[in-house]
Amino acid sequence: MKVIAILLLQCSNQNISKEDLEIQRINEVEKQKQIQLQLQLNQTKSFLDNSTATSCLPFGDYPGVHQIKVSGFGFFNVKCDIQSAGPGWIIIQQRVGTIQSDFFLGLEKIHRLTNSQRFELLLHFVGRNGLTFYAQYDNFKISDEDTGYALSLGAFNGNVRDGLRDSEHMKFSTSDRDALDFLNCAQEFKNGWWHRGCFDWNLNLLDGIDETLDFFGVPLKSVQMLIRPKE
Repeated sequence: MKVIAILLLQCSNQNISKEDLEIQRINEVEKQKQIQLQLQLNQTKSFLDNSTATSCLPFGDYPGVHQIKVSGFGFFNVKCDIQSAGPGWIIIQQRVGTIQSDFFLGLEKIHRLTNSQRFELLLHFVGRNGLTFYAQYDNFKISDEDTGYALSLGAFNGNVRDGLRDSEHMKFSTSDRDALDFLNCAQEFKNGWWHRGCFDWNLNLLDGIDETLDFFGVPLKSVQMLIRPKE
């Protein structure tokens, strides 16, 4: 009986030892996986933190504020968007009716960006009834300060009329610098835009989104201007 008990104990110890080894092996595999995953995350973070990205494309599915670099200008922050039309879009203008969320990236930054490579422009409109509209241009750029930040658009695609075309080749009007001789629209409406007339598609209206910005009779809830390198 003692011999049998000893043999049973040895077999039990062997089974426990095998189970322990298997557990250790599984733990080691999982540990290596975690180490590899962390290395990948660190490499991604290092790339995002230290890259010289010139647009939002390198940030893929990471929306929000990121730092990019443009030749001759240096680093600056941009807001990347993936909700309106997929990844890679830089929001250059946004109107949602509140001062905290409305902004315009700035003419010089937009000039530097759009003259560093070819960009497409997306105008994204959301109606108060929930419907969405868009106007897209395949070669958007603005000129330098000396030439008045004049607007160029390229070919059009969209589900609204090509309304921004009326402003093409116009200089950007401000209250102290107007492109029109007969009337300073920027001063009249207290905003800046590429005015050919005072009732263009003016997405920078001071009073926010209202019936003066509508399509097919739809008052707008929000407007965004977004740019992305044209592939």
